[in-house]
Amino acid sequence: MFDSDTRTVGELESEVGSFEGTPTEALDEDERGRLVDALVALADAYGSRGEFDEETKMLDRLERLHEEHPNADIDIHLAAARANATAVDARDDIYETGIDPERIESHREAIEELYATRSEPTIAGPLAQATAETIHAYGKAEESGRIGPLLDRLEAIYDRHEVTEVAAAVMHGYAHAERYLGDAEYLSRAENLYSAHPDRDVAVGLAGVLAGHTNVDAASEDVEAIERRIARIEALAEQYPAVEAEIARWLPIAAANATRASFEQADYSRIEHWGRKTLEYHDRLETPTSATWAAVATFYSARASFFDADIEAGEDKLDRLRALESAHDNPIFEHWLGRGMFDAVRAYVETARADRAQELADELAKYAEGHQDQAQIEAGLESLREQAPEIFEGDGVTIDIGGPDGRATEEDTGEPGANGAAVDLSPIQPDEQATLEGSQELSEAIDLLDDEDHSHGSCESGGCGDCNSDPDYGEPASGPVIAAGLLVFVAVFASVVYAGYRLVKLGASALRN
Repeated sequence: MFDSDTRTVGELESEVGSFEGTPTEALDEDERGRLVDALVALADAYGSRGEFDEETKMLDRLERLHEEHPNADIDIHLAAARANATAVDARDDIYETGIDPERIESHREAIEELYATRSEPTIAGPLAQATAETIHAYGKAEESGRIGPLLDRLEAIYDRHEVTEVAAAVMHGYAHAERYLGDAEYLSRAENLYSAHPDRDVAVGLAGVLAGHTNVDAASEDVEAIERRIARIEALAEQYPAVEAEIARWLPIAAANATRASFEQADYSRIEHWGRKTLEYHDRLETPTSATWAAVATFYSARASFFDADIEAGEDKLDRLRALESAHDNPIFEHWLGRGMFDAVRAYVETARADRAQELADELAKYAEGHQDQAQIEAGLESLREQAPEIFEGDGVTIDIGGPDGRATEEDTGEPGANGAAVDLSPIQPDEQATLEGSQELSEAIDLLDDEDHSHGSCESGGCGDCNSDPDYGEPASGPVIAAGLLVFVAVFASVVYAGYRLVKLGASALRN
């Protein structure tokens, strides 16, 4: 990338325009060099602003210059310019709501054509870089089936050119493959590659592989393993201060996974710690991608607070989700906010906060108006209201919507809780068997509520927001759809989840042994 170029777009346009009307054959070597340099920089500037048509025009001009002067080494600059055009992370804000991997693939293929006629490191480097970026693009576009062949191509380039520039690109390819495919083999390959090339740019990719592998760790609830990988990433950042920011951009992924794994372990102190750390990492980076991981961590941290009946803490975190959602156009933020709102409604119902439950349920209902899934959303809300009619009909009476086993409680016994006062929903102190049964119920309930699939890279439990190429955004769904789907299950699972979570907390030490 030409990040060091300080010229503005206007200055670059003037530089390129100064050669208008002059036949390229009339340019001397110095003039042609200045024109090529300006075209490369201007193409990158346009692409970084999302002006891809203008970027293509500059690349086409470079292509024509190369055809007219095949021995002037313009192909080296053209390869670099096309590699710039494949950048994904460097254009994070451009691809916040969607990405076209085929366009990026077309630039990579164009470099392949240059490499076919000049198989030298000067072209191999940009080709390797573009191939790694194309892997990233297909991962974001949820076309993981395209990653394997590209990774094979990347390794083949390295086999022919075992230089640091290509090694760094291979490592970045491993990082994205680890995120989107979740294969432990990439981690061992990455460690071997880093041993052969202990370079700062290679270290950036290694940090990405370590971060991506935390998704596998989170799926097995291995918080300690995630914490070790975070420590390793931070150590790499200290070891290579020149690329500290590039290494640190991987930390939100790992920290969010630590938050999620801590939630699965019902380790509240760790949930709080890693939820806070994820936000700190995001505050340092402030990129759209780091924001999506901040939303993931905040959601799990809020869910833990609501499940633990710490309503005020949960509301504070819900406000953070609202702030993230309002600051970004990516629908994934509605997804996490909708789920957080649903957890809040459940908490309000169980803790006898009728007014808050009604208010937030009404807010969810507003999401449904005019939505293509309006009937489903309204059905979910209706299910909730049917399970707690006294809450939502405004009579001021709170009912127990189910015992820890998921069954309805007994009929009105005349006790104070059944005659206007809030029912004590705290579970009975469990014995060891109840703890084991409760933890199993929690696991099954959360799995069904979240519809999790941990086998697809780092996009756990509903998606991180990094895979967002589909303009209709069918998966993961927006907040209204998620909220409705979850509300449909509230009748069966609300009390199970709450009781199970608390049972896990009370019996955590026994379960670990």
